[in-house]
Formats: sequence, structure tokens, C-alpha cells
Amino acid sequence: LGYMGIDDYKQMSPGTPTRMSQRSFKGEASEPSPGGAGAARMDMSLPSVWRQKSVDVLNRAAIQRKSLAEHRAAYWKYNEEVRRAQYSMQIQVNDALIKKKSTLELLIDKLNSAANAAQPVVKLLQEYKARLESELSEKVTYLDRNQERSAIRDQRGPSELVADEPQRQLVAQETLLKDAIVQQEKNLKEITETLVQLEMTQQELEADMHDKKEAWDLNNQAEQQCVQPTLKLPNLPSKRIDLTQANAVKLDKDVDATYEKVQQDALLSPNVWHSSTMKNIDKSKRIQTRAMGLCDGCELITRKLSEAILQAHHWVAQSLEERLKEQKKMVEELNEQFKLTLEEIHEAETTVTMLKQSLEDLMEPLKVSEKRLEIHSKRPERELIEDDVQIHLKAELSELRAQKALLEQRKLKVENMLEDMCCTRNEISSDVRDKTQAIEIDTRVLEMGSFPERD
Repeated sequence: LGYMGIDDYKQMSPGTPTRMSQRSFKGEASEPSPGGAGAARMDMSLPSVWRQKSVDVLNRAAIQRKSLAEHRAAYWKYNEEVRRAQYSMQIQVNDALIKKKSTLELLIDKLNSAANAAQPVVKLLQEYKARLESELSEKVTYLDRNQERSAIRDQRGPSELVADEPQRQLVAQETLLKDAIVQQEKNLKEITETLVQLEMTQQELEADMHDKKEAWDLNNQAEQQCVQPTLKLPNLPSKRIDLTQANAVKLDKDVDATYEKVQQDALLSPNVWHSSTMKNIDKSKRIQTRAMGLCDGCELITRKLSEAILQAHHWVAQSLEERLKEQKKMVEELNEQFKLTLEEIHEAETTVTMLKQSLEDLMEPLKVSEKRLEIHSKRPERELIEDDVQIHLKAELSELRAQKALLEQRKLKVENMLEDMCCTRNEISSDVRDKTQAIEIDTRVLEMGSFPERD
């Protein structure tokens, strides 16, 4: 009876009177019987009394069932709303996990690509750094060798210690080497700084990639632990819950919901948690681009400096070779002149000896002529006349004296010439000695060399 309504009860008791006490059914008090209190006690034993009480019980049960149905319907409605909210949250969580997973995978790929792209650049910078250090050491060695060559050439004799073409080329080469060393040190400093920055960025990328992989693993674990979004409602009769066709269609759509694939632009939209990653990637790309440009610039500058230094070396070698040829030619000419000067000195000495001998030979006739003239001048006064003998004696004496003066003059002139030729001989000998020493020095400097040939 607890689950039957009034209409069901009426259908189950067709023999009962149809006109029951409406007042009792409606909850109104029935009219008192004419018999008083005793009559009322007698009515309790009548069939209508216990039926009336049953009807009251049935009414109360119907009211309770109605209230219970209302509460149950409200509960199921609230439960449906809660389940739909939970379903929506699960959809959002799964969607966020899938989007986060895709974003992490994309970021890991980008980090891996950036790290892999940076490795050849790091290796290239390391090779350039080692190459620049080697070339800088070579240029310092070349500068020391060039200064040593200049110091060796400063040991030339006084007559050869002039600013000739090889000396000017050595000075120009030394200036060029100093400028090249300064430029090389500047390039090495820039390469080192760029390499340090790129290695630091590489470490940041690797650390970030490690963190992203760890986050990806944790995201997968969270995704595996997440409940599959479903919306299951209790299977109740339609009369117990208002599940219309529209709600059923909506429920089917909710259950069959699918995820749309997120584009990369949406995945990499500005976000706080991965903006630093994108900044590191962009920083790595900028440093790589700057490093490649720096390497190209250093390569161009190094090549130009090497060509200029090599050209200067060729100019020094060429000027030294020309100087050696010139000096050897001069030494040959000086040796030839030295031989001629020695011959002329010998002839001059022979001439001086001959003139001395001639003077010595002339002194006896001169004394005889003077003696004869003196004796002839002692004649008696009567005979002391200017006769032919006197005239010839005087002429002879004058001639002898003139020859003596001429020989003395010639002898003095030859002696002066001999003295000049001796000085010339000494100068030529000294010049030959200096040039021979200069030839030896320049040959030594030329054989020292300075720079290796480069492709």
C-alpha cells in the first residue's frame, strides 16, 4: 500500500461505495452521529471507520511519495549539474594537459634544434680561437725575428749604416706586424667573449631542455592519472526524472566530444612559463649569427693581414737581394779600383824614386858648373869681361838650376799625388771591408727568413 495511489486503491476495491466521506478525504471532520458518545464508540466498529483511517494513511503516504519524488527529482537534477560540471572540468584539464604536452614537445624540439645548431658554431669558434692564438704567437715570433734582423743590420760599418731600401722595408714590416698583432688580439678577445656567451647560452638551453623533459614526463604522468571524461547518469524511468529528447541529444554530444588540434602559433603564444625559453632560443640564434659574422670578418681580416705581411716579406727579401747585388757589384768595382790604385801608387813611387835619382844626378853637374863659373870669375880685372865662355857658363848654370827646380817641383807634385793615392787606397780598402761585412750581414738576414708561405 505504501507504493499505491488512491486511484489504484479504488480500482482494487470496486465493491466499495463510491461516495465516501469527502470531508475525511479532504482532511475535514465528519458530522457527529445522532447517538452521542456511545454512538461514536459504536461507529468505530463500523466498516466505514477503519476504511476512513486507511484512506488517511493512504493520503499521507501519497503526500510523502510526492514530496520524496520532488526531492529525488531535485537531487537528480543537481547531480546531473554536478556531473556535467565535473565532466566540463575534466575536459578542460585534459585539454590543458594535451595542449601543455604539445607545447612542451614543440619547445623541446626547438631547444634541441637550437642546441644542435649551436654545437657546430661552438666548435667553429673554438677552432678559430686556437687558430688565432697560434697565428698571434707566430706574429709575435715574426716581430721578434724582424727586430733581430734590424738589430743585425745595425751592426754594419759606418759607411754602410744608412737608411737604405731594405732598412725602410724592415721598418714598414715591423709597423705592419705590430698593427696585425693589435688587430689579432682584438679579434681573439671578441672571439673569446662570443664563445663564452654562446657556451653559457648553450648551458642554459641544455638546462632548460632538461627541465622541459622533466616537465613533459610529469605531464604524461598527470595525463595517465587523469580520469577519462564521461557523463553517466542513473538509469531511471522517464516518469521519475525529466530527461527530454533535447537533453538526451545534448548528453550524447557531451559524451562524444572530441579535441581540436592546437596550432603551433597558439602553442607558442606569449606565456610566462615558456617566454624565457623563447628568449634563450632567440638569444642563441642571435649569438650564432653574430659568431658566424665575426668568424667571416676575422677570416677576411686575417687573410688580408697575412697577404700584406707576406707581401712585405717579399719586398724585404727583394730589396735585400737587390742590395746584395748592388753591394757585390760595388765591391767588384772597388777591388778593381783598388788594384789600379795600387798600380798607380807603385808608378808614383817609382816616379818619385826616379826624380830623386835625377836630382841626385843633377847635383854634381850643378856643383861643377858653379865651381867653373866661380873659377872663371877670378880672372884678372883686365880679363874680367863678359866673353863667350862667361855667357855659356852662366847659361849652363841657369839651365841646371832650372832643371833642378823643375825636378823638385815635379817630385813634390808626384809625392802629393802619391799621398792622395795612398789615402784613396785606404778609403777603398775600408769601403771594401765595410761592404764585405754588409754583404755578409745582409746575406745572413736574407737567409734567416721571416714568414712561411701560406695558401
